[in-house]
Amino acid sequence: MGAADIVPGVSGGTMALITGIYEELIYSINGLTLKKLSLLKKEGVMPFWQAINGAFLLPLFIGVCSGILFLSSGITYLIEFYPILIWSFFFGLILASIFILIKQVGKRKGLHYFLLLIGFLVAYGITRLSPSGESTNLLYLFFSSTIAIIAMILPGISGAFLFILLGVYEEVLQTVKGAVAVLVDFDWQSFQSIYTKVAVIGLGIITGLKLFSRILSWLFTHKKQETLCLLIGFMIGALPKIWPWKTLQYIHGKEVFSNVSPLTYEGETLFLPAVLLMGLGVLMLILMERFAQNE
Repeated sequence: MGAADIVPGVSGGTMALITGIYEELIYSINGLTLKKLSLLKKEGVMPFWQAINGAFLLPLFIGVCSGILFLSSGITYLIEFYPILIWSFFFGLILASIFILIKQVGKRKGLHYFLLLIGFLVAYGITRLSPSGESTNLLYLFFSSTIAIIAMILPGISGAFLFILLGVYEEVLQTVKGAVAVLVDFDWQSFQSIYTKVAVIGLGIITGLKLFSRILSWLFTHKKQETLCLLIGFMIGALPKIWPWKTLQYIHGKEVFSNVSPLTYEGETLFLPAVLLMGLGVLMLILMERFAQNE
């Protein structure tokens, strides 16, 4: 999930959904309340730990943070120098997950198709927006983080891409990279600057998670099939964003990437390795789903 959240166009929520932990994640986040802190004083650590589902949340939290902190440099390097290959892998992963999730919906009604269409239009519309100018205001960074984390837990809507739209992607990425680097080469002024931003981003993330997890918990409890259809629509709408072969055009002075066929792509298509990586994405998805079913 952490690695996926770095990639503009891919959602960590998609990874959670296709591995079968999405509902537990939403319910667990929604269940984190201040009232449960009283269990520490009244009943001790273990009852509190069980009440917040700590055995699930702690390894997940460590895994997401590790993915973001330690893979951010590698992922951004691959996106810059090997975009066709990395997009092919994620395209295959998400495409296969869509078919698997559609089977989970079961008997489909007209409303299900309508919600799938709505999800598609919303996600596709977001991917067609143009990025705004960059901002370094801490309040703006807080609200950007709140909005982006909502996208990160929604399959198909990329939190990283929303960071780009809001103009803070580079700032957030540099903050994440700097949070590790400043501990190695310590400088108090840099430490203070970077970790102030880390705190603001973290507060925005917590706010967004708590606000939106309650809504999703209610939807999964009362309207699970309909919610799944909407989320699948989000994922389908995001597919054009991560199509591997793109061409750069300038429209009204702005850079615009358009999807093209590998047959008409100008440059090295890397068709065979791209197809193999798509297949690897599909295979990983199948293995992840089987592992989740056995848990």
